[in-house]
Amino acid sequence: MSDVKTYVAGHKSPDTDSICSAISFANLLTQMGTPATPVCAGEANKETTYILNHFGFEHPQIVKNWEEFAPEGGNLYLTDHNESKQIIDGYKSMNMCGVVDHHRIGDFETDGPVFMRLEPVGCSNTIITKLYMENNQEIPKAIAGLMLSAIISDTVLFRSPTCTETDKEMAHKLAEIAGVDIESYGLDMLKAGADISDLTNDDIVRTDMKEFSEAGKTISIGQISVMDTTDVLAKQGELVQALEALRSANNYDASYIMITNILDESTTLLFSGDVEAVVTKAFEKEVKDNGVFLPNTMSRKKQIVPPILGAMK
Repeated sequence: MSDVKTYVAGHKSPDTDSICSAISFANLLTQMGTPATPVCAGEANKETTYILNHFGFEHPQIVKNWEEFAPEGGNLYLTDHNESKQIIDGYKSMNMCGVVDHHRIGDFETDGPVFMRLEPVGCSNTIITKLYMENNQEIPKAIAGLMLSAIISDTVLFRSPTCTETDKEMAHKLAEIAGVDIESYGLDMLKAGADISDLTNDDIVRTDMKEFSEAGKTISIGQISVMDTTDVLAKQGELVQALEALRSANNYDASYIMITNILDESTTLLFSGDVEAVVTKAFEKEVKDNGVFLPNTMSRKKQIVPPILGAMK
């Protein structure tokens, strides 16, 4: 057996699918004869912490830089991302082995051929569930709970426009294995993640933040989901200031935060940077105080990123 260690990692500013997909895919690799260790790029958010505790998992080890964490190198699989700016720093020192993802293909490059499984579904764990089934691998009860939780999170309990029939099908199969009632558990899980009472303004604007590049410019887009946006939007001006501090510190051309109302299925998009014209062009909505209200909008991947990047061209 090779002494080279194999790791599975999700993206920076990890969300539920990022962490749970690293755990579930590492388990699949291990069951199939390649011992693998899940890691993550940062602390789990409240929703993910609730899920890990509920199903009895320890928080994966946090890795900020691969060259420092694994100076001897190792094999690396990515889940829930493929764009270079979202990968843990120092990844070029690792032997890239594969990607399982449900996002657009960015600027990802490898030195050699790798395993790639990308599908236009609502969650990476939907794809991983299919991989278990295709390889005739048993899905442990707790792993099924993690994967179900990720699907509920990414599709916002099937409310997101990114949700597909495949997501629903896999979720119901996983719920049966995990012994979970999807609706009641899903609402409890989402409520746990929606509690932002102890978050600072900086915490809020950095929630689930991802970087994107277009036309030589780099932007950040975060997202926080709540049951009621009244309190958080009461301090819109402070959040815009926090966004500007974030933008300036990282030399972004713009920084955005999606404040998504789970129950109303709407989003207020706040921004910093000289991009009012971009926002107006992207959404054709009135911009007020560095913000725009977007009804029937919950998905960054499908409803926010494409129009913004398109307006930047």
